Amino acid sequence: MPKIVDHEARRRQVAEIAATLIARCGLEGTKVRDIAALAGCSTSIVSHYFHSKHELLLSAYRLCMERTSSRVDAATGAGRPLAEILSGVLPLDEERMDSWRIWLAFWGLATTDEAFLIEQRQRSREAVDLFHRAIISTGRIVEGEGSFLIAQALLSAAAGIATQAVYDPERWPADRQREILALHIAGHLPQP
Repeated sequence: MPKIVDHEARRRQVAEIAATLIARCGLEGTKVRDIAALAGCSTSIVSHYFHSKHELLLSAYRLCMERTSSRVDAATGAGRPLAEILSGVLPLDEERMDSWRIWLAFWGLATTDEAFLIEQRQRSREAVDLFHRAIISTGRIVEGEGSFLIAQALLSAAAGIATQAVYDPERWPADRQREILALHIAGHLPQP
């Protein structure tokens, strides 16, 4: 009897391995043969799931962004305080640090690759919407042009904090990241 393979699960597994390698080795250092070896398959199997390395890299990127969005949406849905919700995007642990390493790797690629630029633009817009939903859920501000501006400002602050934490983790530990994000939130929103 032939082995039954869950193709979507296998595709996701390969994308997760690619994401791990991107976080550790960068885009240039991530090789399809290494992904295949870690997945326990051949490069032809990887090619079966992804038509190109470009498609594989994009899937790995989307996977990381999906995890971040899910984390923030879950905290928003649970009615957590805004600082806790938005800190869900910060590199407070190794998984989130890897997500930021991946995001930063793709920022560079987006400057020279049209497909990744379009993807980055879309993900950035989704991130503003994610922050906006979180801000509105607190009831601290009415939805409108001003609330979107605040979402953009807080996303920019979070991206800056995260970038510093990736480049200089000793000076930007989790508590410092949370503290600085809280300062930004306090500067943009009325207190509860």
